[in-house]
Amino acid sequence: MTSPPARQRPPTPSTPDDQSSVRERSSPPAPPAPPLSSGAPRERLEAKLRTARAVLGDLPATDERARLLHIAVMRRDEALLDGVLGSLGLQRKSVPPPGSK
Repeated sequence: MTSPPARQRPPTPSTPDDQSSVRERSSPPAPPAPPLSSGAPRERLEAKLRTARAVLGDLPATDERARLLHIAVMRRDEALLDGVLGSLGLQRKSVPPPGSK
């Protein structure tokens, strides 16, 4: 059993998709963020790396967070550093988040 050829099929009822159209955006896109100095993110990461290395010396080698912290330092992974340091209760309040002054 095959379907009848296209010219013999009954027309399909129109759907809302058939009647849709493209509209222009109602508001302009947000302005780009102000450029950060190239040294600020690097300084922030270096401060976190120094903190992580100091904490690594105090953690026992069997602690899983020590292993994660070591990996974060080796990869220079700021997100992982933030997570592990945060789980250890070491929030860096002296280093401002990007874009704040």
